[in-house]
Amino acid sequence: MKPLIYVVGFGPGDRPYMTQQAIDAVTQADLVVGYTTYIRLLEEQFPELRYYATPMRKETDRCRAAVEAALTGKTVALVSSGDSGIYGMAGVLLEIAAEMEIIAVPGVTAASAAAAVLGAPLMHDFAVISLSDCMTPLELIWRRVSLAAEADFVICLYNPKSRSRTEYLAQA
Repeated sequence: MKPLIYVVGFGPGDRPYMTQQAIDAVTQADLVVGYTTYIRLLEEQFPELRYYATPMRKETDRCRAAVEAALTGKTVALVSSGDSGIYGMAGVLLEIAAEMEIIAVPGVTAASAAAAVLGAPLMHDFAVISLSDCMTPLELIWRRVSLAAEADFVICLYNPKSRSRTEYLAQA
C-alpha cells in the first residue's frame, strides 16, 4: 500500500470552516502539517491532534515533512486555506510526492466564501488571479489582470497584499 497524504482545504476566517470530508481527514490523521497560522487555528478546534507547522514561504519544506511522516506509515493531513487545489498545497505536494497516494480534499475557496458573504454569487464567467509574486513573475500577473479585465470577467484577487506587497491591490 502506498503512503497516504490527505491535502485538506478549509475556509477563511478566524475559526476555520471545514467540510465534513475535511474534518474527517484531519481528525483521522496521525499528523496534521501546515502553515503556522493555520495550525494555530486548528489547534483551537482540535487540541488533541498532533501537529507540525512551518512559517510562510516554507511550502516545500512543509510538503517534505508530510512525505517523510507518510513514509513511516503515518496518515498525514496537509492543510491549506481555501480549497487545497486552488492556491493551496495540492500542486506543490503532487510535484514532490508523485509516487504517493495523494487525496485532495476539497475545501471552501475564498472566492466562493467572500461572494456568499457579500451577497454577490459568482453567477457568470470569472477569473481568479493571485497577486503574489512569490512563484509568478509580476509582469505575468499584470498581464493576466489586464486580459481578464479586457475580457469583462468578474475578477477574484487572491493574496492581495502582504508586508512586502502593499501596493499591488491598488495597482490592480
